[in-house]
Amino acid sequence: MNKDITEKFADDAVIKLDYVKRNPLGFLILTIMAGAYVGVGIALILTVGNDVDPASRKLVMGALFGITLTLIVFAGAELFSGRIMFMTFGYFYKKMSAFSVVKDWFICWWGNLVGAMALSILVVAGNGGGWVGEEASLVHQIADAKMNSTVLELLARAILCNWLICLAIWMTARAKDDTAKCILIFWCLFAFVAAGFEHSIANMTVFTISLLTTHPDSVTIWGGVYNLAWVSVGNVIGGAGFIGVAYYLTAVPLFGAGR
Repeated sequence: MNKDITEKFADDAVIKLDYVKRNPLGFLILTIMAGAYVGVGIALILTVGNDVDPASRKLVMGALFGITLTLIVFAGAELFSGRIMFMTFGYFYKKMSAFSVVKDWFICWWGNLVGAMALSILVVAGNGGGWVGEEASLVHQIADAKMNSTVLELLARAILCNWLICLAIWMTARAKDDTAKCILIFWCLFAFVAAGFEHSIANMTVFTISLLTTHPDSVTIWGGVYNLAWVSVGNVIGGAGFIGVAYYLTAVPLFGAGR
């Protein structure tokens, strides 16, 4: 069961690595685009969420965030979250080394950061939706809460987040048409945002916007580094472990004649 998809994703991982070798600049641009596309979604939900009643704010923000993965899947870009899953399958099918996998994740993460920061600078320069200069705006509340969460909270929320994101990508591979893909993406990202889970790439935009504007003392560069470090680890566990390892074991059992 699921062997066709796991093998396809492993082959896709090989294609992705080959592309990096053939066109490193192109790959870097695609990672920057992905970080910016996630930033577009963050700017959207912050703009709308800033004026929404707190009682329904998470539902509204969750309903809008699907634009991020929709842009990445249909426009084409390379997001750290998805690379985690693809490269995990490539490694387990012995198509690449562990070093190649980690190196790929590292480069993709930094490219996403550049894209997120560039988008954030543009949002601040354009005054966003009019809320950028407000010291009490939603972006600072969110940044403060994220930077001051415990390690366990960050890890748990990050695992759940990338579990859902990779599930969205996994399911789009099984979907027959684009409408179904959009619906699947919507539900997974709705759950992740509405439930308050942690995504390292999304947080990059939140922190950059907050730090570039008038923010409370509790929002600091160190707080951002602290959050991104633990959330990135949690995202790796969620994508590699809860999707990559789990679905690989459903396709290639450790014991028995099916191996």
